Amino acid sequence: MTEHVESLTRVDSQTLREHAPVFLTTEEHMRLLRARAGDPRALREIYNEYHAQVRSHLFRLLGPDCEIDDLTQIVFARAFNALRGFQGNASVGTWLYRITANTTHNLIRQRFRRDRVKVALRWFNQSQDVRRVATNPTEARDEVHRILAQIRPDLREVFVLYHYEGLTLQEISEVLDKPVSTIGDRLTRARKHIRDLVAASV
Repeated sequence: MTEHVESLTRVDSQTLREHAPVFLTTEEHMRLLRARAGDPRALREIYNEYHAQVRSHLFRLLGPDCEIDDLTQIVFARAFNALRGFQGNASVGTWLYRITANTTHNLIRQRFRRDRVKVALRWFNQSQDVRRVATNPTEARDEVHRILAQIRPDLREVFVLYHYEGLTLQEISEVLDKPVSTIGDRLTRARKHIRDLVAASV
């Protein structure tokens, strides 16, 4: 690998200028080639130059989030793994912005899904005055499945897609090829049916 990296540094500068992508300077293009070859110094240079940008972008997207430092490392890990696919059709900064945005979007969807699950579970335990239908996580899971199995398949499908998969009403509408109004109506009816079943089981 060392010999390969060293050979890149001996490439004629005129050749580099002729073949460098329009968004990269000759120096950036040469560094990108070294990074693709696994040169630790080149990778460190990219990290040092864009670390503040990535972290600031994450802060703007998420606010003062406790996971920002970890997410910054994740962004660079993904970027370095994807170096061979980066052809320089954008600046390195713009490319990293895209990876940062995608990483943030995935995190938000994961959190959104977790929140939806919490909301879903509340439909099975409507108030503190109602006795819980199960005493441990395994029993609770089995009870949830039992109750879901008792509602109509079309209502259950919408409930699961919304609360457990984290899809929006619009996304479910597209998945099921049904109007948003129909999806909303089914979700409302599924919730009511579940409330009735929970009330009957306590």
